[in-house]
Amino acid sequence: MKPSKLCKPAPFVLLALCVALAGCGSNAARKDGQALIGEGQYEAGIAVLEQALRDDPRNTELNIALAHGRQASVEALLAQADSDRSRHDFPGARMGYGRVLILEPNNRRAQEGVRQIEMIRNLDERVAMGQAALRQGDLFGAERHARDVLRLDPQNQGGLALRRDTETVQARTSQPYPQLRSKLERPVTLEFRDANLKTIFEVLSQVAGLNFIFDKDLRPDMKATIFVREVRIEHAVALLLEQNQLHQKIVNDNTLLIYPDSPQKTKDYQELVMRTFYLTSIDANTALNMVKTMLKTRDIFVDERLNTLTMRDTPDAVRMAEKLLQSQDQSNPEVVLEVEVMEVARSRILELGLQWPNTFGVVNGDGTGVTLLDQLRGINSGRISMSPSPQAKINAQDNDINTLASPVIRVSNREQARIHIGQRVPIISATSVPSTQGPVITESVTYLDVGLKLEVQPVVHLNNEVAIKIALEVSNATPLEPTRQGTIPVQVDTRNAQTSLRLHDGETQILAGLVRNDHGASGNKIPVLGDIPGLGRLFGSNKDNMSNSELVLSITPRIVRNLPYQSPSDMEFETGTETSMQIRRQAPIELPSEPVAVAPSGRGL
Repeated sequence: MKPSKLCKPAPFVLLALCVALAGCGSNAARKDGQALIGEGQYEAGIAVLEQALRDDPRNTELNIALAHGRQASVEALLAQADSDRSRHDFPGARMGYGRVLILEPNNRRAQEGVRQIEMIRNLDERVAMGQAALRQGDLFGAERHARDVLRLDPQNQGGLALRRDTETVQARTSQPYPQLRSKLERPVTLEFRDANLKTIFEVLSQVAGLNFIFDKDLRPDMKATIFVREVRIEHAVALLLEQNQLHQKIVNDNTLLIYPDSPQKTKDYQELVMRTFYLTSIDANTALNMVKTMLKTRDIFVDERLNTLTMRDTPDAVRMAEKLLQSQDQSNPEVVLEVEVMEVARSRILELGLQWPNTFGVVNGDGTGVTLLDQLRGINSGRISMSPSPQAKINAQDNDINTLASPVIRVSNREQARIHIGQRVPIISATSVPSTQGPVITESVTYLDVGLKLEVQPVVHLNNEVAIKIALEVSNATPLEPTRQGTIPVQVDTRNAQTSLRLHDGETQILAGLVRNDHGASGNKIPVLGDIPGLGRLFGSNKDNMSNSELVLSITPRIVRNLPYQSPSDMEFETGTETSMQIRRQAPIELPSEPVAVAPSGRGL
């Protein structure tokens, strides 16, 4: 037997030895890098892993270890920097953000942290500018400065004081015209018991210089009892009206019209205004339902083409609708999701031994075969021959597959985004219908989506955190043998993952662990001889097929737009009573210390 196809084992032994040494070196580097990261030496550990990966680019374990190590290092440094910043240790926070930028130069959270620390140095100047704007009456500018200061430093005492002062001024001056102006700038004290109502108004007219006009249907015998101390004239009038179920209409700054509280009189005297609101973000029909529900407005119209809302109601109701729409008509928050999906697959095939033929024969000396009849006659001068000759099997295959998808998605708040990267596999099914002329076969085609399918739904919160619902599926289809009816079944191998997580703006989270391991072994050997320990490979060949794959998902949310801060004075306001809807008007002047008392005679006490 001429060993023409035998291979020399020395080169393969050397190759296997080199691969083993390289693997040992990679594992040692991976352990060293992870140990350094665990000790807090993040930059050194990442550098060790990167150098090992440059030496062995196809090493899957190093690739995954580097991704996990970088994520853990960045999260630890960001947490420490945020803690230093909250404790006003700005140099330590600046150093922490700088270390993050060394590991991830494009980390948005670290970049924003560095920018805000630089701005924190000028907080005192921003507070002074806000106080100057407040003294000048620029409430919007003062509120903007206070919001910027507290966004950078929520515990800044100057910013908190500026916001309190701004809200106090807003609460006093947010109620617009018309204002009733009396000549008396001091509070009064009223003491009347069962006095005629018109007499009380005559006394108030003489003391405060106000004009009172009474409706013709007002009963002249109405009486009232009032004991109040140190109140303004406007408040005293309001108390008298509420006590006797009356309404007032401000004609000018010193004239009031008094009329009974009845539906007809309300229609006759109550002034109505018309206002059109141009809406930008909220739908006009949604705004219509809100205004009708909260303000009970009946005269209202919606133009869907321009997305406008027009209402006709009292000035108080219109101002309430304005405040409601200001708080609700906000742009929907949006977030950019940076997603990386990597499937790391490794395949190892090792085949060693001798491939022996499956059949043997007997031939004569001249090479002709010996038949069974010749053997029965005793003619057996041949020799045993094998066809073909045994072959040496020395084969090793090493395959690493990295399938990477890096989509970047911009999604609105509470909306769902879908991504499909793959194929639509046609599935043919046949239907047989019997008939008189033979069966009629009808084929139909349906399509199955296979590949990478990703569904995300974010919810953006006011504290710059994003809650994300994730559904990931990676699948592949393998057609099988057709059935007797002609239907082609398809085998679908799939891996699914569904989860909900909550991340800060710019925080990266890696989801891994979807691992599949397959190990198959097959052999071709001579019975009994191939089972001898040590020498078995001389009488047969063994084939080991090992494969494993892991699915890794990395997701990073970056908030593009969020809801703005709204002060409590904008979100809360008085609306009157159930039967009388009005915004309470407050005068922005201070009450003096010396009140004026009015007795039943009408003279000051």
